[in-house]
Amino acid sequence: MRWIAAFAVAAIAACAAESADPEAEFQRDLAAARDQARGSLSFFWERFAEPGEGEYDFSLKAAFPRRDGQSGVEEAWVQYVARAPDKIVGELASAPRYLGGLKKGAIMEFQESQVVDWAFFQGDKLLGHYTTRVMLPRLDTMQADVLREVLSSDPKGAE
Repeated sequence: MRWIAAFAVAAIAACAAESADPEAEFQRDLAAARDQARGSLSFFWERFAEPGEGEYDFSLKAAFPRRDGQSGVEEAWVQYVARAPDKIVGELASAPRYLGGLKKGAIMEFQESQVVDWAFFQGDKLLGHYTTRVMLPRLDTMQADVLREVLSSDPKGAE
């Protein structure tokens, strides 16, 4: 009987420790957001190919291998996207931190497998931005408030 109680206490402690790590929880939420964005990428491509009325500013967030001698990737938004059968091309929307000497506006080529998020406007609402939605609590208040105003309540615009 004692071993059951000990096991229960250990299990509860493990769950508490897991949820007590906000960074681990944040990383899990980001991973889930990337999965959701990738899972709905066909929606983005359909709209990209034939935008509806008021749909514009199509962009993608992709994971690029770091160029600073460290392992890993840097995720960066790419705008002015063009899609070919074997690659995607676009322009960095902001200055990267770990991509060597690349600057905002650099032309990037990448594969669809590198895409981790997508976005476009539908009227005055911003669709997609799955990862941004997870990051809102970590942004400064003014930036988060501005984004909350333009983000659609549903990433695919089913409001």
